[in-house]
Amino acid sequence: MRRIAIAALCVALGGCAAAPKMGWVRVDGQSSRENPVLQTQFEVDRTACLGERNKAALSGVTVAGGGLAGAIAAQERTNAADTVGQGCMAEKGYLLVREDEADAKRAELARVAELKKQQEAAAAAPTPKTKKTSPAAKPSS
Repeated sequence: MRRIAIAALCVALGGCAAAPKMGWVRVDGQSSRENPVLQTQFEVDRTACLGERNKAALSGVTVAGGGLAGAIAAQERTNAADTVGQGCMAEKGYLLVREDEADAKRAELARVAELKKQQEAAAAAPTPKTKKTSPAAKPSS
């Protein structure tokens, strides 16, 4: 039993080592690389969401004890806290994507943001009024 637990832990830790590098992209498709305003906003948002993530990580029941159950509980707590952090960043307008896919995702998000802007403009535009004919103007039969 102990060997199975150790093997399972090694597999779990090995999976973590192979995880791809991730990064944040803005949902409006803008890049903050050369925009100091967007860079500052990202840092403020990231700091706020890191605080929310840390609060989530500290809340709840802590499993006292070691072993496989303790390691699993700690991993589940970390995953839950990560989800809280990602949700916070999504609320602020960011998505977590693989770094090697970030440029393509940013371009896709920029296209979607432009489509959204066009749809909102079309919805806000006044609709043309149709000409109504009065009953007196109708031809008699």
